[in-house]
Amino acid sequence: MAIQNQFGDTNNPNDARQEYEGFSGLAEFILLKVDHARDVRDTKYGTRWDEYTRLWRGFFTEKDKNTDSERSRLIAPALSQAIEMTVSEIEEAIFSRKAWFDITDDIRDESKEDAVIYRNQLLEDFNLDGVQRSISDAILMGAIYGTGIAKINVAKKTELQAGPTGDTTEVERISVPVEAVRPDQFVIDPAATNIDEAMFVAHEVIKPMHTIREKQRQKIYRKGELSPYTGTRPDTDGTGITANVDLRDSSVKLVEYAGKVPAVLLPDAKGSGMVEALVTLTEDGFVLRAVENPYRMKDRPYVAYQHDSVPGEFWGRGVAEKGYNPQKALDAELRARIDALALMSAPMMGADVSRLPRNADFRVRPGKTVFTRGRPSEILEPLQFGNPSILANTFQHTGDLERMIQMGTGAMDSATPVGVNARNSTASGISQLQAGFIKRSKRTMQNIERQFLGPLVRKSLWRYMQYDPERYPVDMKFRIDSAMGIMAKEVENTNLTNMLGYIPPNSPAHMLVVRAIFENSSSANKEELMNAIRQLSQGPSPEQQQMQQQMQELQQRMLMLEMQAKELENAKAQAEIAKLQAETQYTLTKDDLEDDKVQINASNAAVAAQKVRVQSQVADTQRQEALARAIGQRQGSS
Repeated sequence: MAIQNQFGDTNNPNDARQEYEGFSGLAEFILLKVDHARDVRDTKYGTRWDEYTRLWRGFFTEKDKNTDSERSRLIAPALSQAIEMTVSEIEEAIFSRKAWFDITDDIRDESKEDAVIYRNQLLEDFNLDGVQRSISDAILMGAIYGTGIAKINVAKKTELQAGPTGDTTEVERISVPVEAVRPDQFVIDPAATNIDEAMFVAHEVIKPMHTIREKQRQKIYRKGELSPYTGTRPDTDGTGITANVDLRDSSVKLVEYAGKVPAVLLPDAKGSGMVEALVTLTEDGFVLRAVENPYRMKDRPYVAYQHDSVPGEFWGRGVAEKGYNPQKALDAELRARIDALALMSAPMMGADVSRLPRNADFRVRPGKTVFTRGRPSEILEPLQFGNPSILANTFQHTGDLERMIQMGTGAMDSATPVGVNARNSTASGISQLQAGFIKRSKRTMQNIERQFLGPLVRKSLWRYMQYDPERYPVDMKFRIDSAMGIMAKEVENTNLTNMLGYIPPNSPAHMLVVRAIFENSSSANKEELMNAIRQLSQGPSPEQQQMQQQMQELQQRMLMLEMQAKELENAKAQAEIAKLQAETQYTLTKDDLEDDKVQINASNAAVAAQKVRVQSQVADTQRQEALARAIGQRQGSS
């Protein structure tokens, strides 16, 4: 593969220089151009970049003094706060979404869902390689120095994966990590305004010795004796403090060159004249690798953007440059105040030397006795410099200077005291500041979108297409939508959503608008949403139609059954009513019969009583008759 070494192995590493003597002309060609470009860059920007770094980190040096008598070493944090606030707002605008960029497939490709799959794969690979961290570092460098730069590497990584039984296996994958590049370690053709039109670009970086030797063992770099970096340690903090440290066996300074070189100086060059090449060499001219550009698109593995555009220049204008002058004025104000406070608060004495004892100590401390030759009031006199009341206004001035830094950088000045800036005491005031920042940062966000994020994602995807075609197809055409593109999609979706209120839900246009809304979405579940919308748009399949017909027949049968059930319920209700009526009639008839029976029984009882009375009367009559006959008989016999 192209990511492997192009030089092979050598039996004797010590003779590698002699074996590849042809590289001496290539190394001389490259180093001359790199040295000249570095001198041009440092002459124009070196001193200022060092001072921007010191102001950002709060480092003070003697070069930062405003006057020779200045004693305070204070550096106000206003510019540092503006830098960090600007970077944090940009990072929030980029990475606030899970899918912080989107890939849109070629307009003529009917199958567009594959772009969502590759986007999700690329997001996963970026997350594994820590690309987001490198982008954040590049944006921070852009805010400080004015230009953010990143380098796109390609490597094979071996990772351990745990199996279901607890064992581990080694898995190789293609990795495309991104490395943030410090502008003071990057050189470019002085006549160029961008990376593509430059004759060359180069990254000067100090690498650990053991990593270079490991790449030599892996045949990525050709073998040979390495010259350790024994120069001064780079001044990365802008303080100007360097140390002559022997870094033998610890580090090597490399020059990673990407640009055009004469074909006659490059072994196995396929073209003639000037060819595009990638060359890695040490500072003393030992070429570790020299190959014709192996990338399919012949692009250079660097991307850069200007934080604030400077027409006709490669190096842009950052937050530190925009807030530099008010920051220097603010530091001068604060240091003068601190120095004045020291003069006013520390007691100072004037004395008549002719009337003092020898070697007198005039350091003031409580309980000290001062010997004089005469009245102390005539010999000693306290000295007062300035009026402390005038310092009350200087602190008010610092608030105005902080406001100037906000004016220059556009950063929100919520740290300014409420008494100095009353709008910080209200939510609407803070909202206005944020709205102003968003408007001012729009130009920066557009630069990041067009010059940095878009090319970075595009070149990374090209690397995966070339070196891992199984996961990323080689015939894919695409375009990148990043921070500003996603914001534009959200605005368009808002307008489309408003249009839905004017379109009837069952009209053909309604589904088209809904589909357009989901196509513009940057949701992580975009693929599932699009599949659902697509199924709704295509209508039911024959199987679905048959199922729908069966469902309709079933519904009709259910309706018939429900009607029959209702009829049965009505008949049952009527039967219940009839039964109730019959039971009621029976109850009424039974009650009448009972009344008649009672009456009959009463009549029978009256008849029986009358019969008893009649019988009693008959018996009485018979007794009377019998008695009368008995009396008659007695009378007859007598």
